[in-house]
Amino acid sequence: MKLLKWKDSYSVGENNIDNQHKGLFDISNKIYNLVEEGVDDSEIFRELFISLNDYTVEHFIYEEMYMQSKGYPQLEEHIEQHLEFSKKLKKIALGINKDSHIKDIGEFVTTWLLQHVLDEDMKYKNFIYR
Repeated sequence: MKLLKWKDSYSVGENNIDNQHKGLFDISNKIYNLVEEGVDDSEIFRELFISLNDYTVEHFIYEEMYMQSKGYPQLEEHIEQHLEFSKKLKKIALGINKDSHIKDIGEFVTTWLLQHVLDEDMKYKNFIYR
């Protein structure tokens, strides 16, 4: 797991989406910092994952509506990726008191965020600003 640092190259060219991505990075970094500090309180992590879930739902809806307004042809595939993330996050959150290891959960969130923003979100940026 690593600390996420926003770079201008991550921008998709839409201020609200960029700010939402920065917010997602912040939540991921809170998880990172707790792991680094050795915090192992499932209640704290549960609250963070609820916050992450709420934030991603709002972000996904906004982003999907934006892509729709621009006529992005791969919208359905993008929505499917958002749904898969939400399902995985929910499954992880339900397992926090069981076998889930907080560091593994943080690794999933960090890896997914970077991959999704740098690969998938750049596809619609390239479509819109071609």
